[in-house]
Amino acid sequence: MFDLLPFRIHFEDPEIAPLDLDASDADNARQLAATRRGVAASAIRKVKIIREIQSSEAAE
Repeated sequence: MFDLLPFRIHFEDPEIAPLDLDASDADNARQLAATRRGVAASAIRKVKIIREIQSSEAAE
C-alpha cells in the first residue's frame, strides 16, 4: 500500500478554488482533482505537495 501525501491543486480558472487532497503521487492527485471538480486534467495549473503545518494543527 502507498503512503498518501497531502497535495494542493490549483486550477487555470481563478473561479475554481484550490483543492486539498491526499494522494499517492502528483499524477494521482491530478486525476482525483479533475474528477472531483468535474474538469479536464488540462484545466489544472499546478500540483504541489503541502509541506507546511497549519498553526491550528500544530497546537493539537
